[in-house]
Amino acid sequence: MAEEKVEQVEQQAASKEEEVATEAANAAADAQSPAGATDINVAELLETTARLEAELTEARQECAEITEKSQRLAAEFQNSRRRQDRQLAEEMERVSAHIIKRMLPVMDDFDLAFAHAPAGVEEDAGQEAWVEDFRQIQRKLRGLLEEEGLTPIPTEGVFDPTIHEAIASAPSDSVASGHIIEVLRAGYMFKGRVLRPALVRVAL
Repeated sequence: MAEEKVEQVEQQAASKEEEVATEAANAAADAQSPAGATDINVAELLETTARLEAELTEARQECAEITEKSQRLAAEFQNSRRRQDRQLAEEMERVSAHIIKRMLPVMDDFDLAFAHAPAGVEEDAGQEAWVEDFRQIQRKLRGLLEEEGLTPIPTEGVFDPTIHEAIASAPSDSVASGHIIEVLRAGYMFKGRVLRPALVRVAL
């Protein structure tokens, strides 16, 4: 709509400019005619020329204002679109993080189940196949979550309060003070942010 207005004003401005040029040319031609051949009203011609020039100036100013307004509206639209896209992406990320966080207990159950499997269960051919099936399910689930941006928090080395949560501490002869002795619950990050800290035991 704004572009049509700008085009209309520009056409009007061009028409007026052409009209001014035509009348000015006519005036010049009349001025060069033999004396008495044409009765020239100089005052009327000057008045008409001044009026057309004023209208042309006004039309050009209006055209410039409309152009500036259309450019401003286009910029505002682009900013609004980018803001909406950013808000949508943030909302989708929040929803994804919420859903994935609710699935972490399932990952914990798998970890606990395999950690406390009965002794010798993997030596039995029938039970070994059964256990492997569940390990395959665990791997598929972990792979799906990692594709969405989930990554496990590293738990080796020095305790880091930004990604680890110490719930116990104990002296250790084999682990340096301030280092992680044991992982009690895995921690995860989602797209670079801590979704759940790892629960650990730290050496004194």
